[in-house]
Formats: sequence, C-alpha cells, structure tokens
Amino acid sequence: MRHFALHHLVPASIRRALRDAVWLRQVRGALRELESLPLRQAPSRAALDRLLRAWANDGWAAELEVLEELAHHAATTPGPILECGSGATTVLLAALAARRGVAVWVLEHEPQWAARVIRALGPARAGTLHVCIAPLRNFGAFDWYDAPLSRMPDAFRLVVCDGPPETTRGGRYGVVPMLRDRVPRDAVLILDNAGRPKQIDAMQRWRREAGASFKVHEHKTCQFAIVRFAAASPPRPGRRSSRAAANPVPPPRFDPIPRAPGASPAPPDSSH
Repeated sequence: MRHFALHHLVPASIRRALRDAVWLRQVRGALRELESLPLRQAPSRAALDRLLRAWANDGWAAELEVLEELAHHAATTPGPILECGSGATTVLLAALAARRGVAVWVLEHEPQWAARVIRALGPARAGTLHVCIAPLRNFGAFDWYDAPLSRMPDAFRLVVCDGPPETTRGGRYGVVPMLRDRVPRDAVLILDNAGRPKQIDAMQRWRREAGASFKVHEHKTCQFAIVRFAAASPPRPGRRSSRAAANPVPPPRFDPIPRAPGASPAPPDSSH
C-alpha cells in the first residue's frame, strides 16, 4: 500500500523521465561492453542478450538468434551496410561496423523512433552512422522508404531488412526492386520475420524476378532468411553478353521457403 501511495504521489512526467534515464544507462552500458571487444570479433550470446534486455522493446526488437547472425556479418563485412528499420540492431551495427570505419546507412520512417535510437547512441556514435528519416512512399505496386538514393553508396555488401512494418503495402518486398543494382553478387541480405505471409511472398517474388536464393533459419521464437543473388541485376529478355556466355552463372540453389500457416502450397515456379 505504501509503495502504491508513493507511486501516485510522483507525477507521471517524473516517472517517465526516471524510466528513460534507467533505460539509457542500461543501453549505454551494453554498448560499451560491445565496444570493448577487439575489432572484427563478434560478441558472445550473453553480451547480445544483455543488449536485448537493455533495449527492452519486447515484441518489436530482433530476436537473439537474428542478432547472433547479424553480429557475425557486421563484425567482418567490409561494407557499406544498409539497415531498413532501426533499433537494437542499429546499436549493434554502430559497435561492430561503424566503429571500424564501415559506412552504415539506416532508413527509418518514424522520426520519434529515429530520435530514440540516436539518443541511445549518443552524439559521437550517431555521427558515425547515416540515420535517415525516410517516410514511406507509394512506388506503384508497393510502398517503401523515400530513401536519399542519390547520396547513398553505389553498392552494399550487407543489407539488414527489418522494415518497413508488416502493415506496409507490399511488406518488405520493395528493398530488392529499389536497390537491386546496388546489391552485388557477394552481398548478404538478412530478412527478419521470414515466416510471415508478406515476407514469404516477397521471397518468392525475389526468386522469380531477381534470381535470389535463400537459407531459412527456423527457431522456436523466430524465423529469418539469408538471401543472396545470382547476378548484379536481373537479365534482360533476349540479351546475353559474350562474357556471360563464356562464363555462365550456375543456377541458384533454393532452400525451402516457409509456408504461411493455413496457406495452400505455392504453385510451381514456371520460370525455372
């Protein structure tokens, strides 16, 4: 009863400020732990778990298994890196990639959320990343970020796709048609929530339209996919260069794409 009475005596604004201060202290502590690692060394599972607990965004933050996969790539990729959506993964990229001088670009459509991420990083660390407030825009068959493409790198070696939100028209499909010519053959795209219907549809379309291959990782609480592409850009019908004829690209291997609960099996892909 005493605790209940004290709780109501403290104004809500002060309670929020205290919670925010505790959150910031915990996130910064987890970030400093990551930054204490030697360059190119991926953190332990325990360190990643501490970051997730500090971030405290249950239901929205990436799962631990996704962070482990991302940490492995972020610690070693030469970059540049593109992240679609921001959060605990942005903190991880700042500690493991931007600290090494790797260019990291982040697209976030919610200004308030972008401000929260920048505050978590602090001015000095935030200055090592390009956090872009990019509203969602209609691109005809889908919606995607209104990204500053003219200022962004010509090629990304790692793409982290954890946005736009599930309710977005087209889901996360737009990342490939919008950036396909900027994703070279040796690049890796990490797609979170790969078991959701819109992500399954996006993967099927990427396979048909861009020659994508997948490795789907299934865990008790999450599914994510590692996506690679057979060539730098989709082939044009009726055209084949002499170089391509002399060095044909082997057909991509396709791991099974998860089926949405209750959905019927997808029809055979007539393009292969």
